[in-house]
Parts: sequence; C-alpha cells; structure tokens
Amino acid sequence: MNKLTFLCLAALTVFISGCSSRQTPKFSKDPLHLDDFGLNIDVETFFGDETLFRNNEDYTLKAEENTIKIGDTDSILKYVRYSVVSSPGSDTLARYNDFYFGELEVVMDFDDKETFMVAVSEENFSPGKVDSLIQQISAEYGSLLPYPGGDAPRYITYNWKKGDQLARLVLNVDNPSQYSNENEQKSDVYTLFSEAYHKEQTITVNFFITKPKFDHYLKEASSTSGLLTRYR
Repeated sequence: MNKLTFLCLAALTVFISGCSSRQTPKFSKDPLHLDDFGLNIDVETFFGDETLFRNNEDYTLKAEENTIKIGDTDSILKYVRYSVVSSPGSDTLARYNDFYFGELEVVMDFDDKETFMVAVSEENFSPGKVDSLIQQISAEYGSLLPYPGGDAPRYITYNWKKGDQLARLVLNVDNPSQYSNENEQKSDVYTLFSEAYHKEQTITVNFFITKPKFDHYLKEASSTSGLLTRYR
C-alpha cells in the first residue's frame, strides 16, 4: 500500500468515526453536540455507563416521570425527564458550536423511543457572548420567529423553527415588553430585549430544542419541573 492510499484511508476512518460519534453520542465521552442536532437520542446508549453515576461527585443524574392532561379529554401524554448536572470544574455536558453548558435534560416519551426535547443551561454568559449565540442559532435555524401576541413570557425569550424542530433561547432577564405599550412591543421588541440584557454583567442562558407537538402539549401542562419551568 503506497503512502497516499494509506493517508486517504486514515482520513476516511477519522471522518467516519467522527460522523458515528455525532450520530450515537455517549455521555461523558464528548459533550452532546446540539448544532445540526436531530433529536434522536438513544438514552440506553447515551446513559448506558451506569458506573459514571455511582458515588460520583462530578455528575448527578435523575429520572422523573411526568404526565400532561390533553385538553378536555381523558387522554394524557406520559414522558420521562432525565436531568444531569455537573459540579463546578467537571466536564461540560453539552455544546452548541463553541458554547458549553453544564446542565442537561433529555425528555423522552414514556417508552424511551422518541426524543421530545433536549434542554441545556449555563450561567455567567456575558452580553457579548449572548449576542454571538443568537447569531449562530440564527445562522442554523434562520430568522427569528415573529414575537407572539398574548401574554408576554416573564423572561426574555427568542424562538426559531427549522423543519420539524423548534429552538428556544430563554435568558434569566425580565422581559421588558411586559412594561412597554402595545405599539412598542410589536415594532421593537427585540431591540428592547437587547437593551435589557446588555445592562446585565452576567446572564444565565437556557437553550431548548424540541418537537412542535411537545411544545404544544407543554402549553397545556398544569405544572412542570426542572429546566422545563424556564421554557414557558
């Protein structure tokens, strides 16, 4: 085998390995990549190494079963919320391009077959870092969705849609549109958002990728827990 052929085969092996790791992520092997993410986690594979969570001060894993009553019917949606928090100084759990997050939640259907949502959170983002994150999400998902009417969310919230996925960014900064007049709210809401979070020194960022049907059901939920409380 000549040198050129060997180098080509080596490069192909690295490429295939990289693609495989992105398609079948495993907890602790590498942060979960949320850029170009497909909402298709196999939780048995992802959380398969149970030894990582036994008497380990670096990570805390919890699984919680929840239900949502659907409208005025007797039907309910059952889901399981897997939440992981890393202690300060531990490896990050997820990343979106060059942005890293130390809190991760994976929401699955009751049979662990369908991924409904992935949510991440991180503290101490600077306003400039938030600017960059918004730009990069927009580069992947397209333009921000129009600001919805009705009751304003408590915190600054941005929404995008790409195919059958929704992306939502929630900052722990009070939503200034709650206090603005209706005309100002419709025309300049994102300017108001930028001005508001640029007054902060550090910001907690919550990033969600979800399926539209789960977003719809969450609006009907009487209560939520974990990072889902920051989604609504």
